Amino acid sequence: MRLLKRSPNGDLELISFHDDNPPPYAILSHTWTDGEEVTYNELVSGTGKVKTGYAKIRFCVDTAAQDGLQYSWVDTCCINKSTVEELQVAINSMFRWYQGASKCYVYLSDVLAPEIETNPPYQPFYTEVINVQAFRITWVKAFRRSRWFTRGWTLQELLAPASVEFFSKEGNRLGSRILLEQDIHEVTQIPVEALRGQSLSEFSVEERMNWAANRTTTLKEDKVYCLLGIFSIFLPLIYGEGEAYASLRLREEIQKRQEARGTESLQDLTVSSPLPFPKNESFVGREDQLQSLEHFLLPNTHRRMTLYGLGGCGKSALALEFAYRALARHAGLLVFWVPAISQESFELAYREIGIHLHVPGITDNNADIKGLVKKALSSDSLGQWLMVVDNADDPGVLMGRTIGDPELARLLDYLPYSSRGKILFTTRSRKAAKDLTPSKVLELNNMGKAEARQLLARRISKKKLLNNEESVVKLLELLAYLPLAIIQAAAFINSNNTLVSEYIILFRNTATEAELFRKQFEDPSRYREMESTIAKTWHISFDEIRRQDPLAGEYLSFLACIDPINIPLSLLPPTGSPLQRMKAIGTLKGYAFIIERPQGLQELDSDELFDMHQLVHIASEWWLKGHDELTAWMAKAAARLEELIPYGGYERKEVWTRYLSHALHVAGLDSILDETVKASLLDRVGRCQSSLGQYSAAETTYRQALLLKEKNLGEDDIQTLLSMNEVGLALSDQGKYEEAELMNRQTLARFEKVLGAEHLDTLT
Repeated sequence: MRLLKRSPNGDLELISFHDDNPPPYAILSHTWTDGEEVTYNELVSGTGKVKTGYAKIRFCVDTAAQDGLQYSWVDTCCINKSTVEELQVAINSMFRWYQGASKCYVYLSDVLAPEIETNPPYQPFYTEVINVQAFRITWVKAFRRSRWFTRGWTLQELLAPASVEFFSKEGNRLGSRILLEQDIHEVTQIPVEALRGQSLSEFSVEERMNWAANRTTTLKEDKVYCLLGIFSIFLPLIYGEGEAYASLRLREEIQKRQEARGTESLQDLTVSSPLPFPKNESFVGREDQLQSLEHFLLPNTHRRMTLYGLGGCGKSALALEFAYRALARHAGLLVFWVPAISQESFELAYREIGIHLHVPGITDNNADIKGLVKKALSSDSLGQWLMVVDNADDPGVLMGRTIGDPELARLLDYLPYSSRGKILFTTRSRKAAKDLTPSKVLELNNMGKAEARQLLARRISKKKLLNNEESVVKLLELLAYLPLAIIQAAAFINSNNTLVSEYIILFRNTATEAELFRKQFEDPSRYREMESTIAKTWHISFDEIRRQDPLAGEYLSFLACIDPINIPLSLLPPTGSPLQRMKAIGTLKGYAFIIERPQGLQELDSDELFDMHQLVHIASEWWLKGHDELTAWMAKAAARLEELIPYGGYERKEVWTRYLSHALHVAGLDSILDETVKASLLDRVGRCQSSLGQYSAAETTYRQALLLKEKNLGEDDIQTLLSMNEVGLALSDQGKYEEAELMNRQTLARFEKVLGAEHLDTLT
């Protein structure tokens, strides 16, 4: 097949690829205008730019680029129709080409949508309707009457692609096939199930024939030929034979296939893939990882791979996108989704697979469901299949002995093995990833800036809320380019009609951070029993860590109370044996909760340093709050810091300097730590800052301690007087002699009042 690509000078060029392994591409669906479409020869020679059809080609290419796709396919110019042989191959391959597209853009030249705002203001295809769904009344009638729904070839273009998006004449996005499915169903009478991707073979021959009954084509034979892909039939094209003979040949071929196939054996069953979630129409990016997964799927041998990454980075979303693309590109492929959240969820998924495959005995009382499904999938006669084992975070679920099993087999032992099957695991645990597939682990990091920008733009329903690019960039930085965080923020912005710049202000208010991220939103690609909140996503891992490795759980609780950046290993509580401590750190690194900072050669003998993901840190704090443990752990963190931070001096300065930011973090948390403890900790930090020559910082720290002591101990307490003295010294060290003299005289007067004129401290 040939694909369009924009060259560096802005022109379009055609590049040929093998049908079996093309790069990701977008595809255009449209209705033709006689004499105005750009042909293959005209595109190659560059003579077609004056035609109105050229603007549609640019629209497809440019929209694809916005979606991160380099290649596009347009039927008018990617097929050399002057060659009969090529036309034959193209028409028989058309359904498969639409099936394999990452995106299908339906351009409706007879549907006008209101241009409420343009951003950026280019014509004709770069204008963007602000919340176009809010103005449905202005275009929905034209949409339902569109000529596109009456043409024969557009039937397969509606049903074949995994993702279909509709655009108005101005190039404004009206919605996806899923969003507009009710309108499409009422216009076409095609069942909603078919629009949602259910296997077309599950609908009767007559039902599928009726879908095209009222459609028209320019050539009468095409009214039959446009159904070839709908029935997975390949026929030679004989223009001139007429519709009746073409229809007869099609029905004869369908009957031959049915008779040859039979309906009794497993390998002949056509089964809709039991994927638990609809295709995510807002999915963007991750093309490199999708390519890696596609290569994993290709060899005709049994293979297993694990997707590993931080909770919320998009592992399940990527696996789901891959599953839908695999279904579109590989005819006859079966895809199964098995959540490994618990033994019960695993067994329920296996039962559903058995029912879909009509496995004999699967519904019998006391049936060995896991054994029957394993046997069926291990049979090489079944056909190509892909199994996604999602959320394999708890090693005890897959690798522990199953409850009630007489032979105490593991669930892992019930995973099928076939040369025609592949298994893809997703997990938050690096250890689980290495245990499941030691040599095949694909690590998923946070999104790149461009991908994150695309995701946010897709999720924001009113584009005017993306009020300026600087705010968007800042928000994505704050959210650490984490997909689930971006989705959560977008949901809040949409629900509250909040500008991105306003949301940033809310996010920076630590008092509202938890409230913002606890807001639930409907996300059909998360399990219902797993709340769709960022806190819940990570709390699953927290609970698992505490159960698997109690010391790692203690470290995690401790880390929630200190600064998440530059965490020295020596700061952690010295509990457990050296081996246990090493194992606990390994657990936290394995769950990607902490990342070890690289050290230079001169630092190899110094303390190990770690960073903690900012949003993981916030979620950790919520977890402690939710379990009424935050105050206790804050006290432990403060006690540990007081133990390690001296009252200034120079001994081991390079060690305790790294503790100071953590002490300031603990002391800066409002309404959690006892204020006298905060003041005591600030005293130590101030002394150390003075020893380091950081006199201005020391003044600020001493003043904070003084305010806390005056409030909690009173103005005449000896500890309050000592803090006044430290403020005076810090002022003097900065050369602020007049302020220092004033503070020192006030301090002296207080000492005389409290201790007397002859007291040693007063004389000092």
